[in-house]
This record gives sequence, structure tokens and C-alpha cells, in this order.
Amino acid sequence: MDLQTGPNIFLQANAPGLGIFMQIISLMGLPEFYLVVIPMILWCYDKTLGLRLLILISVSAAFNVMLKLLFHAPRPYWISPEVKAFASEPSFGMPSAAAQVSLSFLGFIGTWFKKTWVWIICIVLIFLVAIARMYLGVHFLADILTGWFFALIVLLLFLRYEKPVAAWGLQKPIHIRILLALCASGLVILLSHMVLFSYGTWQVPADWFALAYAQTTVSINPLSLHEVLMTAGIMFGALTGSIISAEYIPYCVDGTISQKAIRYLVGIVVLGCFWIALSALTKSPDLAGSVMTYFRAVLAGLWVTAGAPFLFCKIGLSKRTENSIV
Repeated sequence: MDLQTGPNIFLQANAPGLGIFMQIISLMGLPEFYLVVIPMILWCYDKTLGLRLLILISVSAAFNVMLKLLFHAPRPYWISPEVKAFASEPSFGMPSAAAQVSLSFLGFIGTWFKKTWVWIICIVLIFLVAIARMYLGVHFLADILTGWFFALIVLLLFLRYEKPVAAWGLQKPIHIRILLALCASGLVILLSHMVLFSYGTWQVPADWFALAYAQTTVSINPLSLHEVLMTAGIMFGALTGSIISAEYIPYCVDGTISQKAIRYLVGIVVLGCFWIALSALTKSPDLAGSVMTYFRAVLAGLWVTAGAPFLFCKIGLSKRTENSIV
């Protein structure tokens, strides 16, 4: 048994019939999962926690997509017919985005609540996500470990510097803060292009395309910048929306259970409607598709942090407060 694919083959051979369960656990690796969960926290529970989680996840995800291009490593089912593909992934595999983002998210949750039972749940979920990604055949053990390594770096840096950076930013005029957010987003896109340029004449091996398609009948496209544009866009939208909200929409998350439920339902339905409606326009391989991918992501970040809170205040689902969210 190959040492590289050994853990994948072992899991699939010794735990048959768990494909659907592992796919459900694996949802924690999707950006859509966090666009559903974090708004619930931001709009209905604790806006400070929700905002910090959204910014942390967007930064961690943006870092991950750049690292994937840098390592340009295959996924197990791309190189081994012995690994069954229970899912298809078009991008490079290392580091695992699901492992990195879930550890960033759950690690921050654990440090926020500082309760043993919360930490136990978070750690169990982190390991379940890792096992699920290997079971599905989309990540090597090395991808998982690399994802955890970079997640810890991002999380520790965020915990150390988030408050000082936020305090420094609050001293700047609002247009400067928004410009800095745009520069950070643009830097992610620029660095990703530079990594692709550094490949020179290197191309994705033809057998990766062939084996991946044979396993799933879905083509891979690891050189696409779709994920880069999406994560960079969400990061810019979230940062800009949080800046606008702190200045002009100091809303309150308090309210009855029914108010919070309606608030969340309204906000998530609007988010889902434009996310799905604009989805087809992001599929275009030309410049228009890239622009729309970025625009849709920016719009999502803006809606979650500023648009929805503004609407809630206008229709009486939330009250204004003088407390800033940053």
C-alpha cells in the first residue's frame, strides 16, 4: 500500500457505507456553510463574535487559496485509481481548505467561550472534518496536517493582532479604511497571479485530468482563479461592510426568539436569492465571469455585515444602539 494514499484506502476499506455521512461533515469546508452559520451569530447572537469570525474565516480562506496555487499538489483520486472519489474538487489539494478553515473557525469558538465542553465539541468536529476529507478521497493526510499548521498560524496571529490592528484602523478616516480593505483584497489576487506566473512552462499533468474525470465524470480546473476571486471578494465585502456598519448602522442583536428567527430568515433568503441568481454569471470563462465572481462575493460580504442590519433596523426587526461592533 502506498504510504501517500494508505490512510485514504484504509478509511474507505474499513468504514464502508459512510459516504453520505462524510459528505455532510465535509460541508464545513464550503464557503456557503459559513455564509449560512456566521450570519446567524452576527445577526441574532453576538455581533462582535460574528464579525470576528467572518473576517477570520475570509482571511484564512484567502490565504489557503494562495497556498494551494503555491504548492500545486494533486488530490488522491487524481493520481490513484485505488482511492474511490466520493466527491469531486476542481482545485489543487494542499493545504486542505476544509481542515484549515474549520480549525480557524472552531479554534476561535473555543477561545471565545473558554469552556471545556465547547473545546471538546470543537476538537471532535475538527478531527471529523479531517477524517471526512480523507475518506471522500479528496485529501491526503499531508494536506490535512498542512492545513492545520497554517490554520494555527492564522489563528494565533489573529488573536494577537486583531485588536491592535482594529484600534489602529479606527484612527483612520472611513474612506482610508475602505481603501485599505480593497488593497488587502487586491493583494490576494495579485499574489495569486504571481504564483501562476512563476509556474513558467509547467502544466497540470494530463493523467491528473484523465483519472479525475474517469472517477467522477467532472473535469478539474486547478489553475482557475475562481476561488481566489471569491475569497478575496468576501474579505473585501466583509471588511467594508463592517466599517460602514460600525459608523452608520450600530444595530442591536437583542430581541425575542421570533424576532431573531424572522430576522435570520429574511436575511438568509435575500442572501441566498442573489447568490443563486448571480451563480450562472460566474460560470463564464472570460473576464466577465471573473468580474461577476468577485462582485457576487463582495455583495455577499456587504449584505451580511451592513445590508441586512440596515434592513432589520428599517423594518423594525432590530433596534439601533450606540455601541460599535468593532
